Amino acid sequence: LDFETIDFAVPRLIGTRPYQQVPFQFSAHVEAADGGIEHREFLSLDGTDPRRPCAEALVESVPTTGAIIGYNASFEKARILELAAAFSDLSDQLSSMADRTVDLLPVTRANWYHREQQGSWSIKSVLPTIAPEMDYSNLEVKDGGSAQEAYLEAISADTSFDRRSELDQALRAYCGRDTEAMIVLARRLGGVAND
Repeated sequence: LDFETIDFAVPRLIGTRPYQQVPFQFSAHVEAADGGIEHREFLSLDGTDPRRPCAEALVESVPTTGAIIGYNASFEKARILELAAAFSDLSDQLSSMADRTVDLLPVTRANWYHREQQGSWSIKSVLPTIAPEMDYSNLEVKDGGSAQEAYLEAISADTSFDRRSELDQALRAYCGRDTEAMIVLARRLGGVAND
């Protein structure tokens, strides 16, 4: 599971505080018992408060059992708990998700290091050393900062329909790459640990 968020210095949404990380997008790759993987996602670019639709999509998309894996998962866990606090009718389901969230970052640190990471444990630094074919260089949106810029451009009244559609696809590709990267890291690191 991976979220993309926006943090307005001056809150634009009722019930938010300055610099609160408001999720406007998530990507989840859900693995079934038979090993099959299904991609589920949410993205709101209509300029309205995305929190309620995001919370509802999470409850609908994420299974009620099993681990939820994040990379530096304290971020994802905090977003889930904020949504649980904001929407009491979804609180039980969301709190359960937060309780089941585990972090791939410590597993990576314990089992892998490559000099090309140059001391960084960002998934964007680790991934090219494990799976060079999965870098972010060919994506329009390449990191969280550019995801925020793309979101702001997409919700602007001045943005054309065609450009908003391009930004929609770029954001989906970027967030999806992050969760695909976690699958690759988990599988490759599982092989390293087993060796």
